[in-house]
Amino acid sequence: MKKIYLILFLFVGLGAGLSSCKKDFLNLTPLDQVSDPEFWKTDQDLELYMNGLYNVLPGWNLSGSGGHPLLDAGTDMAITVGLFLGEKNRLDGAITIPSSGGGWSWTNVRNVNYFLANSDRVKTGALKDHYTGEAYFFRAFNYFNLLKQFGDLPIVKTPLTVKDEAALYGPRSSRTDVVNFILSDLDLAVTKLKKKSEVPAQRISRDVALLLKSRVALYEGTWEKYHQNDAFKGTTDGKAFLTAAANAAKAVMDGAIYRLTTGNPNQVYYELFNQVNLLSDPEVMLWRGYTFAFGSNALQTWPNGSGYTQDMVNLYLCTDGLPIGVSPLYRGDKDIRNVVMNRDPRFVQTVMNPGDPVTINLKNDTTKYLLPLLGGAQTGPTGYESQKWRRPQFDPTTNGFSGEVPYIIFRYAEALLNYAEAKAELGELTQADVDLTINRLRARVGMPNMNIASIRTDPNWPDYGYTLSSALREIRRERTVELMAEGFRRDDIMRWAAHKLIIGKRPKGAFYSDELKKAFTNLPVDAANFLDPYRTSLVGPGSTWGFDPAKHYLLPIPINEMTLNPAIKQNPGY
Repeated sequence: MKKIYLILFLFVGLGAGLSSCKKDFLNLTPLDQVSDPEFWKTDQDLELYMNGLYNVLPGWNLSGSGGHPLLDAGTDMAITVGLFLGEKNRLDGAITIPSSGGGWSWTNVRNVNYFLANSDRVKTGALKDHYTGEAYFFRAFNYFNLLKQFGDLPIVKTPLTVKDEAALYGPRSSRTDVVNFILSDLDLAVTKLKKKSEVPAQRISRDVALLLKSRVALYEGTWEKYHQNDAFKGTTDGKAFLTAAANAAKAVMDGAIYRLTTGNPNQVYYELFNQVNLLSDPEVMLWRGYTFAFGSNALQTWPNGSGYTQDMVNLYLCTDGLPIGVSPLYRGDKDIRNVVMNRDPRFVQTVMNPGDPVTINLKNDTTKYLLPLLGGAQTGPTGYESQKWRRPQFDPTTNGFSGEVPYIIFRYAEALLNYAEAKAELGELTQADVDLTINRLRARVGMPNMNIASIRTDPNWPDYGYTLSSALREIRRERTVELMAEGFRRDDIMRWAAHKLIIGKRPKGAFYSDELKKAFTNLPVDAANFLDPYRTSLVGPGSTWGFDPAKHYLLPIPINEMTLNPAIKQNPGY
């Protein structure tokens, strides 16, 4: 197979080195070294530099065996054990103050700033503005990642040198100012980036920048709304950010470039995440592809060492549109066969079920199916293994798992969810808004519409620690279900100030039935006989989540950074 490389830039003395990598979705020409005086001449130079910045986008964080934990592992929705146990540390409060590192890295920001400081040396070019737009996108993307970890940040717009003492030794700007800076970068990106049809496949386009803007603005709008009375507050009530989130998401929707993937309601959601090529998918806006040519650098199996929790399972509505606490269709939770019956089709397309194919070997015309019980302590510690991202079809060239399952970075469904949530948070949600968003997501899997005038009270609605409207509660449910195992859950808990969901609690798994006991003996259970993989793993009282709401909403600043710059103060609680 064709090898895929990123570019290594070696600007001697400029501190702008970019890491090389042997996995990405860009087919690039290798470049071992670039001499700065000879660079910055053409569009191609801008493209070469920008290609290296794409490596900051997320992808599979793979183990040596080609495995990966579920993207929401370490939250109340999914847990992990063994090799990936450290995924739980952020919400478990297992955090120490590092001497250095700890995520406080400005290399990616500097790399973008270096580009912006030099791109005007290219005098002409049809795509000059577009690549500049990509740079503003990546600076915003990098700053957003830092914001989620540390809150207040220094705002740096140029590649600093030792002479820039005011910037090097200045204080952090407020998180509100930082987000306004991020959004201004994204506004610039939107004005410069071309549409999807005007640029090569799998490059940043205008709509991707708009979707990131809606993500950032929704994050901060809800953060500033729900953290108004704690040590992590911003300087506003969040309304302006929520308005910006709604407007940016609506711009993606109105652009009519993307749409939801449709198909068989009983297959379409599963198939969206189990292809090997997403170029023709109308919903996927940006994705990272992989090739098995690099062996363990590809997702050879599936998100393993992880399992969904019983709390996650209980979120899914029944096919009558009612929650399990009131629906006559609910069949109980003592057997997986009953659990999945009469439920939102996304549930059965997300969780493995008895009889589902584990391997499909077309070359040998054989198929192996999951036995009438679920996984063990390592492959599925909760008894609920993941169907999502699992591709059972063998690659005929290797006669093994394909290792080419893509990583979806942005998809259109998020725009619909962001718009609905922002409008609901603003108190402006209408039935027409719901029909444009939530009901389109439900329709593609054959679920009944949501009618905001007649939402049935759920006796098991999660306790967020504050009052919410029925519509907003259901929008949060829809978001969690639709984006399950896509890496949004921890961010959602943080921005909603939803520590009450986890404090004093421990995530559980499936009911430990006689059938499971025969196959997997002596698994830890709670008093109600539900699997309890974290019974001795969490650092809080009685092995519950160790999250401290007075400190763990942010990470600590490394000690060395505060020594080098006394104007930088430690985050609250550390």
